[in-house]
Amino acid sequence: MLDAQPLSASLGAAIDGIQLTGCSNNEQVASILAALDEYGVLQFRGQSLSAAALRDFTAEIGPLFRHHADEGVLFADGIPEVLEMRKEPDGVRLFGGSDWHADVTFQPIRGYVSVLHALIIPPCGGDTAFASTARAFEALSPAMRDMLRGLRAVHNYYGPTGESVEGLNASHPVVYANPRTGRESIYLNRMFVTHFEGMTCEESRPLVDFLAKHITRPEFTCRVQWEEGQVVMWDNFSTLHYPINDFTGQRRLLIRCTALEGQLAE
Repeated sequence: MLDAQPLSASLGAAIDGIQLTGCSNNEQVASILAALDEYGVLQFRGQSLSAAALRDFTAEIGPLFRHHADEGVLFADGIPEVLEMRKEPDGVRLFGGSDWHADVTFQPIRGYVSVLHALIIPPCGGDTAFASTARAFEALSPAMRDMLRGLRAVHNYYGPTGESVEGLNASHPVVYANPRTGRESIYLNRMFVTHFEGMTCEESRPLVDFLAKHITRPEFTCRVQWEEGQVVMWDNFSTLHYPINDFTGQRRLLIRCTALEGQLAE
C-alpha cells in the first residue's frame, strides 16, 4: 500500500517513501498503477534518474514511444525513447505548451503513462496544470454522456508550421473506459482533435470547444509545482495537462518518457 497524499479534491497525489531507480518489482509497479488509476497524477519527490533509468522504469509499464524527428524535438543522452524538454533563458517556445492535451493521441497505439523528471527548474514558475477528464465526464448530464459514447474523434499531429504530418493521425472513441476499474473518461483534446467521424470540422468545433472548456473547469484540476529531482507521472486516458510558460529568462530542463497502451483494451 503506497503512502498517497492527495494534491486536490479531483486528482493527483504525492507518493512518499519510494525510489523509482531500479524499480522493477512487479508488485511495486502494480501498486503504482493502482494509485494512478485512483488519482490520475502521481508526484514523487527526491528522485535521481538518468535518462536510461527513466527509460527502464517506464518500460516496466508498457511499450515505449519513440518520437519522430521534428523541429524542437531533442533526445536525452541520445536515447530515442526519452525526450529532453529544454528551455534556455533566451527561449520563447515551451515544448507542449500551446494548449491542454494528452500525449501521443495521434496514432492507433496511444500514449498511456507519461513520466516526467525535473533536472533543472526556474526559481519560480513553470508549473504544470492537470485536469481530470474522468471527473469531467461524470459531471455531464446522462444524455450528453450517452451521446459521447457513440462518437469517435479524429486526432492529428501538427508540425511547427501548423501542417498535419502524414501518417500521424488516428480515430479513437471519445469515451474511454479503464479496463481495470471500468471508470469512464473523455478522451479528447483540442491540440490534436480536428473533428468527429461523420462530421465536418465546422460541425464538430462547437462540441470540441465545449468539452475542452468543460474538462478544464477549476474544480476538475490540480497544479504541480516543480522542484529538482521530482518525478511526475500521469495517465493520458484520464487526464489532460498544460505546461505553463511563465518563466522567461530562466533555464528549465526536464526529461520525459511515455509508455504506450500495450494490451489495454479500448
